[in-house]
Amino acid sequence: MRLGASGDPVHTRALSVAFVARVDRKLDVHGRVLDLRKRGFVPVAGDLQGSGIIHDMRLTGIVDPATGVLEHLAAEQRSVAFEPSPLTGGESCRDPIERVRALGGSRLDASWGRRLGEEIGGPRGCSHLLTLGHLVGSTAAWMLARDRALHGETPTRRPDERVFQRDLVLDGHEPEPGRLQIVAQLADLHRAPAREQAPPMERFAGQLEIRLATELDFPGLVVGRMSAAERRRGPADLAHAPWRDRADVVGPLTGRRLGPGITGELLRALGETAEDRPLLDVLLNLAPAVVQCVAAMIDPAMTRGSLAGLGGLPDSCWMWRRDGVLARVLAAERR
Repeated sequence: MRLGASGDPVHTRALSVAFVARVDRKLDVHGRVLDLRKRGFVPVAGDLQGSGIIHDMRLTGIVDPATGVLEHLAAEQRSVAFEPSPLTGGESCRDPIERVRALGGSRLDASWGRRLGEEIGGPRGCSHLLTLGHLVGSTAAWMLARDRALHGETPTRRPDERVFQRDLVLDGHEPEPGRLQIVAQLADLHRAPAREQAPPMERFAGQLEIRLATELDFPGLVVGRMSAAERRRGPADLAHAPWRDRADVVGPLTGRRLGPGITGELLRALGETAEDRPLLDVLLNLAPAVVQCVAAMIDPAMTRGSLAGLGGLPDSCWMWRRDGVLARVLAAERR
């Protein structure tokens, strides 16, 4: 499947989740979300936010493969939208970051999403770390199941040996005024336990690739078309594994709006199909990526005279909570 992206580059969101073996036979997990704005500027929080890296946020933790428990989790926010300033009353995106630690001890199963929302969802945390946290949890569960199937219950690996990596990149383009195109590529790379200094391909256990392309109207964000395909390869069929068209999953999304409620619909449609979890992860990340693209597509002139600039949805995160400083500034401006 060829993606055929065209038009002006708008924004790229890249997420990654990687697992590395530890000396105690547990796994270090490293997650990252990076937002790269490719054009324009956005008035926000009394300042002008230009192009370049907008968000650089990370999660690190320890997973016990035997129990499926995330024993420890910590967060880092290297680039955020809101640094402390007089307009924010000294508040920052980093204020609630320690809430992430409360997720340590959680089991990476069907309860993970609920626990994540309870601790860092909505006005309690950061929407970007929340998105990354969902991907970390689903990727860990997928990886552990695949690793057991490929290498048994307790595969022996050297300390610091890389086990698995998932990369999901979503690119936004404006093919013409009033249209937004998103192309997404997910790549899973599973490594086999291998001797030190083994040839690279001796480490290859499997690869999963998913490609998806969709076009939406703007600003309505209704899906005009969507296509997707996937390919799964192992050592035996690396050269000839075919791509599989996934119109059966994405076709029904034509005409749907990527807005509130779409997450629930996707979970109800695909959440019980274990083999389709990677495709579900791609679909669940479309709406958050579109939100980032929208900021680069809106004319800054529309916020002229506003101190707060472009705002988020009420209670979408700590900084845009209903009783927060920025919400009060916006309310005062409207009055």
